[in-house]
Amino acid sequence: MCDTKILSQRGDTHISVCHKCRTYYIWQQSFVLTFTQNKFIDFLNIIKSNGDELFFSSFPDGEFRLIMKTPYPDIVFSFDEEQWQNFRDALQESYYMNEFYGMLNN
Repeated sequence: MCDTKILSQRGDTHISVCHKCRTYYIWQQSFVLTFTQNKFIDFLNIIKSNGDELFFSSFPDGEFRLIMKTPYPDIVFSFDEEQWQNFRDALQESYYMNEFYGMLNN
């Protein structure tokens, strides 16, 4: 792993970046996503727009959860309402914190 800097923490969502290799990490309870800088921005834009790939569905336990499809049809993420809000807020905050660190390093 790289020497990462935390950009945001909300609930179970932790977002960090390695400025040396320009890799972004989104840590959740049961998965870690890694992105290049451009792919991270693309992912953030999809989340901000809520895309056509997001919908709520009833799970076998009777709870409604947001379903987020990925470019890989066999991989789908689910979030309850609080997890989804934390995920979106952490992504937004991490974008601004990364911009801030970028200004400090220039």
